[in-house]
Amino acid sequence: MNHEKHDKISGLRKVADFSEGLTSLIAGSYVLTLAVTKRNIALRIALGITGGYLILRSGGKLHSGSMEEE
Repeated sequence: MNHEKHDKISGLRKVADFSEGLTSLIAGSYVLTLAVTKRNIALRIALGITGGYLILRSGGKLHSGSMEEE
């Protein structure tokens, strides 16, 4: 019983990590698109750093949420 509960919790955690990674990837892409379209250089730099961070963060979350057996 305890093993089944652990497997379910582990599966839910993987789904949550995967969805968070996908959301970060989409948000990072959107923020980088905003960075390209803005004229203010300080805003472009801030949005570029934020978008890059979100995209890099998404890689770790997508990897930890992958459905492969370990």
